[in-house]
Amino acid sequence: MGLRALWLTHLEPVVSDRSDCIPSLKDISIPAVTAASWRQRWLGRFKPRDLTRLRLLAEGALVAAALIWGFNFVLVKLAIGQMAPLYYVGVRFLVGALFLLPFSWRQMRGLDRRGWFIGLGVGLLLFGGFALQTLGLTSTSPGVSGFLTSLYVIMVPMFVGVATGRWPSLMVWVGVVVVTAGLAVLSLYGRLVFGWGEILTLLATIFWALHILGVAYGSTRLQAMAFVQLQLSTCAVLSLAVSFIFERPVLFPGWAATGAVLWTGVMGSLVAYVLMVLGQRYTPPTLAGVLMSLEAVFALGFSILVGYDTITARTLLGFGIVFAGTTVARLGSEKAPQMAAEQAPPAP
Repeated sequence: MGLRALWLTHLEPVVSDRSDCIPSLKDISIPAVTAASWRQRWLGRFKPRDLTRLRLLAEGALVAAALIWGFNFVLVKLAIGQMAPLYYVGVRFLVGALFLLPFSWRQMRGLDRRGWFIGLGVGLLLFGGFALQTLGLTSTSPGVSGFLTSLYVIMVPMFVGVATGRWPSLMVWVGVVVVTAGLAVLSLYGRLVFGWGEILTLLATIFWALHILGVAYGSTRLQAMAFVQLQLSTCAVLSLAVSFIFERPVLFPGWAATGAVLWTGVMGSLVAYVLMVLGQRYTPPTLAGVLMSLEAVFALGFSILVGYDTITARTLLGFGIVFAGTTVARLGSEKAPQMAAEQAPPAP
C-alpha cells in the first residue's frame, strides 16, 4: 500500500495548517533520537514534493483505518449478538495486543516513565469511549448513536482551539460542518430526543475526540508499536475487568463469534490503530478526524453490500455530502503546510 515510507522515515511530522496543529510544549525537552546534526542536514535536503507524498500516504493510512473499522461493523453486529458487549471489546483488544507483542516487545523495554504515562493515558481514553458508547447503546438507537459519535469531527477542532488558541481556517470549518450534516442525513431517522442513552453517547464522543488528540500528541513522542501496544493492552484489561464484574459473560461464545473476534482483533485493533498512529504523525488532528469519520460511510456501504441495509436516494445524498465536506476540509488544510517543531521517533 505504499506505507513503507511511513515505517522507515526519520522525518518530523508534517502539519498541514498552522491554525490546526498542536504546538510543541516549550518547557518539555524532547531528546534527539540519533545524530541530531545529521538529521537536520538530511531534512534540509528533503524536497517539498516528497513531503507532499508523505502526507498523502499518511492521509491514506487514516482512510484505510476508517475502511477497516467500517467493514468491522458487520462482524461486530454478529459478535455482539452472541457475546456480552464489553467482553467482546476486551477479548478483541486482547487478541490485537497478543499478536502485536512479539513486534513491540523491544520498543516496550526502551520506554521511560513518561512514555508509559502517555500510552496508558491514551489507552484509558480509548476504553472510556468504548465503555460509554456501549452503555449508551442499551437505550438509544444505532443510528442516533452513530450520529452523536460522529460529532467528534466538530469537537476535535474546538478542543484544539480552546487549548492552544489556534483555530482551523474557515474552509476547514465549512468542511467539518458539511461532513457532520452528511452524517446526519445517513444516520438520523425520526426525532432526536435526549435521554440517558444519548447523554452517555455524547460523553463517549468526548472521549473519542480526546483520544484523537492524545494519539496526535503521543505519535510524535513514542514509537508506534509500543504506543499501540499500551493502548490495546489498557483497553483489553479494563474492558475484561468491567465485563467480569458486571456482565458475567460466557467464556466461549461459539465459533462464528470467535472468528469475528479474531478478525476484528487483528485488523480492527492491531492493524487499524497502527495505521492511525502512523497517519496522525503527519496529519493535523482536525483533518484526521474528518478522514476517520468516513468509517460511518464505509460501514453503511458494507452493510448495503451484505444486505443489512438498502441503498436509497437519501443514502446517495448523504454519501455525496460527506465526500464533498471531506474534500473541502482537505483543500482547506492544505493552505499553509509546515513542519512541526517536535521530532518523530525513527521507526514504527
